[in-house]
Amino acid sequence: MLHFFKGFTNTPKNASAKLYVTSHFSLLKLQNELRSFYKKNAQNKLIFKKIRNGFTVDIDIKNDSKKELITATRLQFLQNKTVVRVVAESIEIELTSYQETKKAVDFNLKKQAFFTHLQNFLLTLQNDHLYVLKNEEQLPFVASADLETQNFIFHQLETNEYVLSILGVSEVVFKTVETAPKHTIWHFVLTSTRTFLLGKHSESDFVIVKISPENFTIQERTGKDLITVGNLSFYTEFMNDAVYLEMLPVIIALKNRLTTFGDLLARKYTKKEAHLLLASKVYNLDNTAVDSLCNTLKSELILQLKRGKISAEQEENWLEIFTNHIPKHATFGQDLVQIVTDWQLAFAEQQKILRILQPFQKPETAKHTIAFHEHISQLFLEKEKKAESIFEFNLNYAQHLHNAAQFSEAISVYRTIYESLPDDSITDLLPKKTTNIFNGEGGRQLKVTILEAILEIQEKLNADVSKTVHQLAELQPLVASRIEALYDHEKYQPKAETIKEILHTKTFNIATELPKSSFQNLQKKEILPKVVPSCFKDAKGFFDSLNNFIADLNPPDYNAVITFSDRLNAANYPKIFLRLTEICTALQMDVPECYIGRGNYANAVIGVEGKPSFLIVGIDFLAPNNIRYLELNALTFLITIELAHMYFEHSKITATDVWRGAADKGFSLINMLLTILPFAGNIGTLFGNAKAIEKYGTILQRVEQVANAAEKGKEIKDVSDTFNLNPFSKKTTQTNTSENLLITSRLMEIIADKVALLFCDDLKAAVKGLLVGTKFYEEYHSIITEHGVQHFLSQTNEQDEFVHQELIIRLKSLCAFYVSDTFENLQKQLYSS
Repeated sequence: MLHFFKGFTNTPKNASAKLYVTSHFSLLKLQNELRSFYKKNAQNKLIFKKIRNGFTVDIDIKNDSKKELITATRLQFLQNKTVVRVVAESIEIELTSYQETKKAVDFNLKKQAFFTHLQNFLLTLQNDHLYVLKNEEQLPFVASADLETQNFIFHQLETNEYVLSILGVSEVVFKTVETAPKHTIWHFVLTSTRTFLLGKHSESDFVIVKISPENFTIQERTGKDLITVGNLSFYTEFMNDAVYLEMLPVIIALKNRLTTFGDLLARKYTKKEAHLLLASKVYNLDNTAVDSLCNTLKSELILQLKRGKISAEQEENWLEIFTNHIPKHATFGQDLVQIVTDWQLAFAEQQKILRILQPFQKPETAKHTIAFHEHISQLFLEKEKKAESIFEFNLNYAQHLHNAAQFSEAISVYRTIYESLPDDSITDLLPKKTTNIFNGEGGRQLKVTILEAILEIQEKLNADVSKTVHQLAELQPLVASRIEALYDHEKYQPKAETIKEILHTKTFNIATELPKSSFQNLQKKEILPKVVPSCFKDAKGFFDSLNNFIADLNPPDYNAVITFSDRLNAANYPKIFLRLTEICTALQMDVPECYIGRGNYANAVIGVEGKPSFLIVGIDFLAPNNIRYLELNALTFLITIELAHMYFEHSKITATDVWRGAADKGFSLINMLLTILPFAGNIGTLFGNAKAIEKYGTILQRVEQVANAAEKGKEIKDVSDTFNLNPFSKKTTQTNTSENLLITSRLMEIIADKVALLFCDDLKAAVKGLLVGTKFYEEYHSIITEHGVQHFLSQTNEQDEFVHQELIIRLKSLCAFYVSDTFENLQKQLYSS
């Protein structure tokens, strides 16, 4: 049977009532409160009398002299532990005999003003100071309950126990033999530590039925929902079923119930200032929380989150809170993750928080905040699709990981960034004349920046840096530090020594006799993608358009030249002709007719497409006593360049006439013809990544402390601006077209140079051929022999422009190809037996 807190026997119902107090309550407080109450009601005459376990007080005392009677209402207060029994009776005292007669009162004790006042007074003492008693926040978790029920609930609260919800209940059913009297009014009561049903019988008897939250289930139904827990079930009321569902996480929380309730408020009730204040108070009250910092943060941050959003004004407050806590708490990042998860903050708001955290990504506090960045990273990559945004996020994230000493993770993110960068290979063709390539300026700075960051971390870890230094050397093969870094790696040391020797050499010692060559055939469709900068691989139609333009040009009349020229053949120059034949065989092309150039053509190697195609080799390269004399391998390099132009069908006019002419003469040879160059249909594809490169360079400027990224980013943007690389521009000016043609000339030379290096298989010979084959070699030969190659190439004019920038660009491309894995693979393919 259910055991109710029983009412009184042998006392009229209207004359008895109960007040509920704590076990240590003193009845003196009730006496004082009664005096105060009646004093306000102009009734000063009260007679108190102490009795066992309580006191009596006579009120409404009246003296009827005619009847010689004194009448009064006597209130009896008897305390039994936590219950104060109050009984009212009417008394008459005869003045002649002082005999006292007791009678029943003619009023309902519970409805008397003084009794209601005492109930309210006790509730004031029992108030847990949370919200339920007054519910000024107008939250739906509090149903209407009479004062007696409230007094009963709150009188039994223990220290640090708070009422969270009082909800109406209907149709309570016990699965055991227990039953409740008819007309019992039930309430579901949830406190910070307990869960129970409270039943009140019409006789003012109460019963408490404890509920185990672990078995609490709600079955949603039309109208009222069915709740089952242990050996009983009950239905919600019609209008509060949704409230039960909303409170379910709080009900089933076995620990930190206050915090869970606060989180519910943070998710659902942040429109009013009162809601925010209540949530803050709840977090402060939960002293059972394992991590007090998390609750402290919640109590402060919730006040800055109206309607679940962080306004611009509130961001300053968040920053101030962060500043106070982050330096002192190593778990700050984890706590912040817990907070945004508990509050179910929108991703946009979490991004705002990450932005506010940026000042704390520096090394002194990075470890305290990195956990939140890790959390956002997973969400960001799931939601964001824009490449530039992902790039910027990952760049920030990698730097944060680095500062937090999570080095392996940082390298992984940097590698991801590196693999996803836009193709910036076009920047190798774009250095300004003032760009110092020897100092690492220009070129593919996006990749360099990321690789430098990776290298810095690898060195801190004492990890294997061979791959990274090799990649950097391939990107910047003329930078001394890049080449020196290769010396520590056995695989790359010989090539590093070769490049260093070339840059500092004053004379080229090239082998005069070479072992018999044995070239394997190369397929054009296989070799072209490996020697063309990747940015041009998708420029479909570009070369066709360019070739159509070249076809319309009127080339010099070489037929007139070769009419008076001697043939170069197996009889007069057997080794050269044999090498020429072997190369053509490997390239699967017809051997062109070969002539010896004299006069104006004595210092040039010229290849001309036609029927038949022919090759002119200047006599100066063949005469041993001439300053331009080239050993077989160095001459092989120059010859193969021209064969490569024919092989790839670059044009009917090769490098000597167009490409080098554009570079050396500042476009003077072709300015009049450029207006017909059909770039419009292909420029968008060819330079499609230039705009992305510029965007990424700008992003680099925004990300602080990433391997001097800001400075390098600016350089990338300057180059892009200088060359007007806007693929969507509809403007076609002679200057723009000239610059595009210059880029194309560099492209053609680079492609041919790489193929030539493969066949001569000697970087020293290739560089000697490159220098000796220039038009004005006689003028600067002495500079090279006195000061060396790099000194010669580093010459500048009064405008600080590098005089030989075109040679530097080609030398850089050759060295980069020479140290690349691609070169090694093609060599194996070309020389395999």
